[in-house]
Amino acid sequence: MTHDDVLARTIRSAAVPVPARVAQEPARELLERIVATDRRPRPAPARTPHRRPRLAIAGAAGALAAAVAFTLTFLNAGPAFASWTPEPSPISDTEARDIAGKCLPAQDASVARVVIGEKRGEYAYVNAVSPAGSQTCFRDRNGDVTNTSILTVLTSTERLGAGGVELYSWGQLRTDEGYVRIMAGHVGSQVTSVEINLRTEDGDSSRTARATVRDGYFGAWYPEGLDESSSNTTTLTVRLADGSAVILSARELYEQPKLD
Repeated sequence: MTHDDVLARTIRSAAVPVPARVAQEPARELLERIVATDRRPRPAPARTPHRRPRLAIAGAAGALAAAVAFTLTFLNAGPAFASWTPEPSPISDTEARDIAGKCLPAQDASVARVVIGEKRGEYAYVNAVSPAGSQTCFRDRNGDVTNTSILTVLTSTERLGAGGVELYSWGQLRTDEGYVRIMAGHVGSQVTSVEINLRTEDGDSSRTARATVRDGYFGAWYPEGLDESSSNTTTLTVRLADGSAVILSARELYEQPKLD
């Protein structure tokens, strides 16, 4: 059996138990594009938290994880992320569109709206929304762009209300400097900031990253080792326009959105 046959069978087998969203036309078309275009062998996936069935597909190509969630990895390993910063830097609309254009299928890129674009050190990250859903793109320090997550249907702005939060992407990938987390979500109309807080299992050390929040969406990426990903405690501090704040478990939020 050829690699193409194995890939096709794996994708279709993994998609069987996933309800409504995968049955929709955008998801079916995406599966066919993956089977038709991705012929390269990929390394084994990094660990990703279990995602409720509403996640249709994460990762445009590569090895499958539960509920048709993909995690893409890069070859090689190197030093730690010396250039990473907890505070994001903005990128121009032109640069964001260029990244999206290299990441999304042509038919999606032409109609996609970039809602998040940021840099941290030598890496850039974009979240784009199109009729096909939300797609996150990551550009490494060598200029290579990878589509890291796809969700075909988002929770509506009306359901999120003023202070609701949806975390729809929280996958892990590997660059030539090590592993990183890619986070993306959707927030209510009164959410002004989101902070991601990581604490080690023994509680002795912690790390905080401030997400980019724009037009009802938030996004961030941060270094997190493969072993750390299964032992760290990750929370989100969500602040609203009235000065109030709520702390949410990232793992619980990834399984089910918080509605207002």
